[in-house]
Amino acid sequence: MWRSTLLCCCISVNTLAQTGPGGVGNSTTNFLWLSAEHDVTVPSVGVSRWGDRSGNGNHALQATANRQPLLTPGSFNGYPAITFDNDPAAADLLTIADNATLEGMNGLTGFAVFDLAAGTALAAPRGILSKRVDPGAAQNAYAWFLWQSGSNLAQHLDIVGTGNRISSPGSHAINTVYINSFTYHGATPTNSQDQVLLTGNTAVANGAETSTSIPNYTSNLHIGQLYGHTGAAGNTTRFNGRIAEIILFNTTLTSVPRTIIHNYLAAKYGRTLASLDLYIQDEELNGNFDHDVAGIGRASSTDLHDDAQGTGLLRINNPSDLNNNEYLVWGHDNGILGAWGVGDRPSGVEGRWDRTWRINEVNASGTAVNVGAVDMTFDLSTFGPVTASHLRLLVDSDNDGNFADETPLSGATDLGSGRYRFSGVTALTNGVRFTLGTTDLSATPLPVELVAFNAEALAGSVHLNWTTASEQDNAYFTVERSTDLTTWEGTIEVPGAGTSHQPLSYAAIDRTPHPGTNYYRLRQTDHNGTTSLSDLRAVDTGHAVEPGWTIQPMPFAHEAQVISGSGPLLEIAVHTLSGQRVALPVRILDGLALLDTDALLRGTYLLSVTTSAGRSTRRVVKE
Repeated sequence: MWRSTLLCCCISVNTLAQTGPGGVGNSTTNFLWLSAEHDVTVPSVGVSRWGDRSGNGNHALQATANRQPLLTPGSFNGYPAITFDNDPAAADLLTIADNATLEGMNGLTGFAVFDLAAGTALAAPRGILSKRVDPGAAQNAYAWFLWQSGSNLAQHLDIVGTGNRISSPGSHAINTVYINSFTYHGATPTNSQDQVLLTGNTAVANGAETSTSIPNYTSNLHIGQLYGHTGAAGNTTRFNGRIAEIILFNTTLTSVPRTIIHNYLAAKYGRTLASLDLYIQDEELNGNFDHDVAGIGRASSTDLHDDAQGTGLLRINNPSDLNNNEYLVWGHDNGILGAWGVGDRPSGVEGRWDRTWRINEVNASGTAVNVGAVDMTFDLSTFGPVTASHLRLLVDSDNDGNFADETPLSGATDLGSGRYRFSGVTALTNGVRFTLGTTDLSATPLPVELVAFNAEALAGSVHLNWTTASEQDNAYFTVERSTDLTTWEGTIEVPGAGTSHQPLSYAAIDRTPHPGTNYYRLRQTDHNGTTSLSDLRAVDTGHAVEPGWTIQPMPFAHEAQVISGSGPLLEIAVHTLSGQRVALPVRILDGLALLDTDALLRGTYLLSVTTSAGRSTRRVVKE
């Protein structure tokens, strides 16, 4: 495969690390986890499925096309979000079918990352999530929404019924990213801390709740609408803006796991927390170590979280000297999990990963501390052969940005199932970087990736060539071709090298390309049947007369216009170079289309335009 990454979930907390968001919880406690970069299905334009990554199968679905929200890439710190369009005629809505995991608990904790679009009215409640039929019905379970409170657009929370509703002070502005959360503690009825609302990890409201548990109702859980308020125009509860992530736990999380999740979300989406913003390695000055953030910490003997893995492949646990109000939080730079071409390594280390982690080891005030020795376990189960004695932990102990002047740490233990542990590591200190290396690239190669893939039209044919840095159990390549980015055909099959630890080059010729633009991709197949796809390459053979259209401006920034020169515009489609369709707000007015491109990341895209004269695709650039 080109490269391997590991997304862990649904693992027993008693035997392995906690693999929920930020390394908090697992499928037993984390019953819903929706994040817009994971398992989103866009069959045409709108989102029909937002997949639950908690392991409980609580997927949010919408089969009706005009009620499907949009997937908007690059919304918050480069991560996508789901846009709910505030259409009064057919409000966007995603629904999770009722089941036992959604109710019956006596504790509840929720998180959401969102912003609000222009046109959000004070007097119109905006539902983030709700599990109720309508406010006057018997089945009136938990609901979390934004609504008017005096002159503010405030958070509101109903746990059971509307009689013990709490709301927050302060107002929510449009075009501002918020990390909001709440807790419910049914084990202490009528306590003033039964319900708590938080913004940016700071408690902003609290109140009592007489119900001791969430009733077992048959109502579904709705995302993007406060169900039951479905009036027209301003009298509706449709969400108006973008939601990037929603997380629900069936327990009342204490302050430490809440703080770790807030730091995970803040790093991921480029925000600063109002309270306990402990992880600062996500900042640009520190190298943007934004990814797969997880952590451990302690506030007291009863508020303790000392084992975490999260979405990444690194688990840290068993701190020997973790005291009250101390934390260890880590994240990585999203570098390639490959060793090819990576220098800066100590003598005796033949290769190291390009990916690098960085930590904060601090107290609640952000001052450096020492939590003692820790165990560090890497899950390499998807990476091919590994010999534990070849692995080296590389720690930039002097924090000068270089590994070549460091002493590699050996002693990894094979725990089975592809997991390798460095025990009792004392080299981690606040701010340091670390990565993984190997002393034998042949026996323990660490994964590598496709390093080049090119396609060029020559004399009526298309010549393709590609290079791999090394290969592991590679059976063969298939060159696939398409003219519409939807239907693909396998045109050429080229044998792979099996296992190789040297750069290899390949070439193939498509002698019968279709007229006009052809798109090519490589499908690599392992001996066990596992496949991986490369990015796309577009080649214009020059044989077709394309329908005439222009785009202005080019490059574009926040918006663009497509003007037809050959009949009415019928459809506009935008794809990434890897072939994923991007949902953008588009208005088509006969021979003119208006594209809202504000949410696109800078880069090159494929724009397909269909007119009454046919369809053509060109590369376009967002600056």
